[in-house]
Amino acid sequence: MSRAVGLGVRVFAVLLTVLGPLRSTAEEVPRRWALVVGENQGLANEERLRFAETDAQRMREVLQEVGTVSPERTMTLLGTDAAKLREALALFRARLAVEASPRDWLLLYVSSHAGDGSLHLRGTELPMRELVDFLKGAPVGVGLLILDSCRSGVATRLKGLKPVAAPITMEASDLEGRVVISASGADEYAQESDALQGSFFTHHLAVGLRGAADASRDGRVTLEEAYRYAYARTLESTLVSPGGMQRPTFRMDLSGRGELILSEPQRARGRLTLDVKAPGRWLVMASESGALVAELEKGEGPTTLAVAPGAYRLLLRAEDGYLERSVRVPLDGTVSVGGEPLEQAARMRLARKGGAGSALLVAVGPSLTSGIVSGLSSLAGLDVRLVREGRLFSGVDTSGLGLAVRRGTGSRVSFQQTELELRLGAGPHWKLGAWTFSGALEAGALAVFQSRIPDEDARFGLEPLGLVTGGVRLDVRSRLSMLLSASAGGVMAKRDSGTALVPRASASLMVGYAL
Repeated sequence: MSRAVGLGVRVFAVLLTVLGPLRSTAEEVPRRWALVVGENQGLANEERLRFAETDAQRMREVLQEVGTVSPERTMTLLGTDAAKLREALALFRARLAVEASPRDWLLLYVSSHAGDGSLHLRGTELPMRELVDFLKGAPVGVGLLILDSCRSGVATRLKGLKPVAAPITMEASDLEGRVVISASGADEYAQESDALQGSFFTHHLAVGLRGAADASRDGRVTLEEAYRYAYARTLESTLVSPGGMQRPTFRMDLSGRGELILSEPQRARGRLTLDVKAPGRWLVMASESGALVAELEKGEGPTTLAVAPGAYRLLLRAEDGYLERSVRVPLDGTVSVGGEPLEQAARMRLARKGGAGSALLVAVGPSLTSGIVSGLSSLAGLDVRLVREGRLFSGVDTSGLGLAVRRGTGSRVSFQQTELELRLGAGPHWKLGAWTFSGALEAGALAVFQSRIPDEDARFGLEPLGLVTGGVRLDVRSRLSMLLSASAGGVMAKRDSGTALVPRASASLMVGYAL
């Protein structure tokens, strides 16, 4: 009997030796928590948002599908005021105090109206400081606050977090600290898009977490990768928007070495690989609902997105319009989309100098032109241009219509000459950041009126002209730009003995507005 008891004790000790480390290892695995808030209605004098609550739902889906945040550890508030949000924060804080560990991390996402350092929620206000204090006081190792609100950059100025300028480089393993990301600067608007059916920032952040931001192609998206992608795409999307440029801001207080993994697209139940080497702009749309799942600018090489299993329409911006393909993503599987037509379409788009779409520009400003008659060396006036940037045919992606009115007075013989010039032109253009360089061949007509001629009646002539024009444009802000244009060519002018080709040169400095 004593031998049996001793044997049992030894077996129990062995089991403890084996199971103890397993239990310890399981307890050391960090868990992820999320509180997601969306509210369309702000203060009484603010226009109702259309997609704040939709953005919150989108973020919740992404976190649960690829962010490894379980539904059991996710709290969602769609439609709330300041009192209800404070109550939710208190409940979540109490639960974290019981269940969370220093190895866990927490994500708090809010999409709503904001201003003057407060969230605007259904006619009430909640200071952003309360969110930051909640994040800093949570009993977790890492806390991440994402604010998609107007002027939410105020939150990243609050005391206790270190500013980080883009581009960013982070190291964090055994992470301890807090991160605040805002969709806009302290004096900028966070903008929504009807085309994206959501805000620019949240859409690009969600697409990035699904895999578009995975620059290392390792099947995981880090905090650094997600922020870099969302920052660049939001900046690009709002560069010429009526609301002005939107620059997401970032503050952090992290310590340790390694990386913070925000999502793992490789573990999703459905994966879609855009297996085209060349860069291109893609749209991924759900076939049944027609909802836009992702709009992304794919870089060099293949890109894999985590999506729910089902049928999708893929559209790749080609030379003219879109190239479309339908696919079905299997459950717990991957579908790859590529092939020669898609590759060619992507390469054609990459080769185009003028970008994917067309744009109209109206410009007006003073001009100076050489004269075509003796005794009148130059004329000054006003130049008006309508410029279209968009492909006409191979090598020609700029066209324009110009109208100029100029007037001058003769020096040897007193007379007044008024010119009305109309010309059409087309040619290529090249973009380099905020600068656009263009060239064009132009043809048109020049109407000439001469009056106040001593002892003679007024004269009128209509002459054809041809010009070679070069221009440079600088985009200064939103839709405004400055344009400098110079032309050289000739006019078939009437003379007493017939007609003659008279050299012609002109220059204009204009202010442009994009329609």
